[in-house]
Amino acid sequence: MPFARVARRWLRLPEPFRARHFRRREAWRPDYQIVAAALLERLEFTSALDVGCANGFLLEAFLAAGKRVAGIEVSPQVREVLPPALQEVVVIGDFTRASGAWDLVCCVEVAEHLPPRRSEPLVATLAAAGERWIYFTAAAPGQRGRGHINCRPHAEWQAMFRGHGWVLDEAATARLRESLQGLRQATWLRANSLLLRPADQVG
Repeated sequence: MPFARVARRWLRLPEPFRARHFRRREAWRPDYQIVAAALLERLEFTSALDVGCANGFLLEAFLAAGKRVAGIEVSPQVREVLPPALQEVVVIGDFTRASGAWDLVCCVEVAEHLPPRRSEPLVATLAAAGERWIYFTAAAPGQRGRGHINCRPHAEWQAMFRGHGWVLDEAATARLRESLQGLRQATWLRANSLLLRPADQVG
């Protein structure tokens, strides 16, 4: 096994996905299209950043709907599966590459792959980039998956976001989850979905 892979496992660092992993994710495309449609229907936004965008399923739907989009993905191999329209708007790197202000910031099933010490910096970055909404999902304890090293109760993530002025919009989250009943492959997204807003925007 190459030294870099051994070192990553020993240090409990996330190992970037390879191209074959992204190709396997194509089976989840219909479910991500359901998520994207629900977000487009439920939220008002003109721009969206997807942190850990992988194949770009959400971004592709948002772009088709006329939104300004950008993405970040840690694995360079994602270039092999990204559609041409997204090649120029997706940067390779981790969440620290986030910049600018965005109506909607998405971070879907990324946090559980990060070392625990990077949880707070991730939340701080998402909070700084968001203007209206943060769509956040993360694997809860006991959820199986490749590279899950940081599964936390959702309440812990919510507490971190509150520290940065963002709170759970319970009504909006409930409505979104209702819209996700049709998920067939990535069924965990329904229970994991959280919609957060700046505290001063929640009545």
